[in-house]
Amino acid sequence: MEQKSSSHLFTLRVWSEVEEDGEIRWRGKLYHVPSGEIHHFRGWAALVPLLLDLLRRHPADPNNK
Repeated sequence: MEQKSSSHLFTLRVWSEVEEDGEIRWRGKLYHVPSGEIHHFRGWAALVPLLLDLLRRHPADPNNK
């Protein structure tokens, strides 16, 4: 029996910015292609919750590989 996998397509843009205190901070833009949703984030720790939220709210089509 063939098992179908489902997938999502994202584009991720990341860049660094130097803050007033001289620290480098990472920022980014996450685009979920199937839904067209765009989210901006600050810091790597903010990326994973965004991904998990999008995956939860937009179940993948099992016919889409």
